[in-house]
Amino acid sequence: MGMWTYKQWGALIGGLLIVLIATLGVGTTALVVIFAVIGYFVGAFLEGEVDIEDIRARAQGRRGG
Repeated sequence: MGMWTYKQWGALIGGLLIVLIATLGVGTTALVVIFAVIGYFVGAFLEGEVDIEDIRARAQGRRGG
């Protein structure tokens, strides 16, 4: 099998979350997930994949053009 599908990734992530919840508890697992998402966005920003000005403009209801 060369490439994983989104369903396979989802099943893997879901299984890992269940294991984390069973071993660490719900609160600790939620913190792990929150910090993982924050880390992902920090990494994306540092690699130039996130445009802060575009996000700010969208939040204020302005359109680029």
